[in-house]
Amino acid sequence: MSEVVKSDIKIRSCLPSDAESVLKVHRGAIHGTASSCYPKEIIQDWGSPITPSKIKAFADNTVVGEETRIVAEIDGQIVGFGAIVVSNSEVRAVYVAPSFGRCGVGTAILQELERLAREQGLSELHLNASLNAELFYQVNGYMNEGFEEHTLRSGRKMPSIRMRKKL
Repeated sequence: MSEVVKSDIKIRSCLPSDAESVLKVHRGAIHGTASSCYPKEIIQDWGSPITPSKIKAFADNTVVGEETRIVAEIDGQIVGFGAIVVSNSEVRAVYVAPSFGRCGVGTAILQELERLAREQGLSELHLNASLNAELFYQVNGYMNEGFEEHTLRSGRKMPSIRMRKKL
């Protein structure tokens, strides 16, 4: 991969037609970036295979769901995405394709999510960070508030870190 500069990263609203690309980034980030911090059973449950029904559900939820979703593109390719739930003051997701990690994509996504949150009148955001993402959020001003267990759709418990930031 060539050097990425901030001006190469385009942030925009997520569209239903982005569903498959976003799910590929999600699965790639879990299997690539997070796999060093979790056992394979958690990785398999968390980053389960992409199916036509998952793509449709994600696309449908992009239109009517509770999340405000954005994507990051470089040269027209979706390389990351993020989501907030304004009603909960929650960062729901920031994922970056492993080949674009540590290039500023995640920070660009998070900064835009924070801007959108402030625009909606929020004064803070919280999240449950995966173990591999704790340092990313700390560097971006989030405070560690202790360990949590996130329950995956399979029912399996996944260790995470409760974090918060004043905006």
